[in-house]
Amino acid sequence: MFLSPISTADFCPVSVNGSCQLHDRPVVEIETGNAHAPHVEIYTCIHCGHGVTRPAMDDVAPLYDNRASEDFLARDAGWVERLKSFVTRRLARKLLSHAPKARKVGDFGTGNGALASAIAEALPVGTECFGLDFFDKPPAAIGNARYQSFAKARRDSAKFDMITCFHVLEHDDQPRRILDRISSMLKPGGVVALEVPNVDCVWNSWFGAACSNWYAPFHRVHFSRNSLKSLVETADFEVIEHRDICGPTIALSLANLTGIKPNAAFFAIGLMFRPIQWIAEKLTARPSALRIIARKERETLS
Repeated sequence: MFLSPISTADFCPVSVNGSCQLHDRPVVEIETGNAHAPHVEIYTCIHCGHGVTRPAMDDVAPLYDNRASEDFLARDAGWVERLKSFVTRRLARKLLSHAPKARKVGDFGTGNGALASAIAEALPVGTECFGLDFFDKPPAAIGNARYQSFAKARRDSAKFDMITCFHVLEHDDQPRRILDRISSMLKPGGVVALEVPNVDCVWNSWFGAACSNWYAPFHRVHFSRNSLKSLVETADFEVIEHRDICGPTIALSLANLTGIKPNAAFFAIGLMFRPIQWIAEKLTARPSALRIIARKERETLS
């Protein structure tokens, strides 16, 4: 039983010319247990593979009340926390290499603040990093980064040299409005680093509805390589790098299968299977996640 018919007028949110059309049957149906969207269906585009979660939501903010979702929770301790911290600091340095002269960096949708904290640590003296999110108060793990709510950042006239946006675009039914907001906050020539789950991840078929890439109802859209690149380019960004990413999909999907919250045991299992996961994703060219580095087009004098 389907929630609603999908017509030829129901296009992917990344489509500009209406060339996208969703299949009339969902690729997966999920009972989420979430009061705001207890049952969802995910449809994909016939042409570009982009996925959408139905029913659509005009406002996703209620899903994140009080930072209660897994996006904000930080229950790691001991060796898991230390390893994640090491990986995040390494990621921060790699991202900053794309904007070596950046004086002001923003982490859009900062979540628990870990990436913003790592970026602030990696930046030289005299520069600054801001974590940006829904809430008035900062997350606990923000570290030496400064914090601004989206509302405050919108009023701030100072622009960013670089913005990171990791696993955020997929959380809104209209990802273009997020990218437009990011563009408005960037200086001309500024750099954005985006990462999203891959709708064509090889593990989707293995784990079915339990695959962590679906993460319903929080993931509202599900990007393919084509749809992510299309969104970025139609928002007047120049793609300067795109990369396949091997994420913690197996560990999180196993947790979903068992109904147990992710913990150190699942993290250890994920590490054990990491070489197999990496090889499988390379051989199939169906990675866990997709990353794009892009530059905002410079303004030209008319």
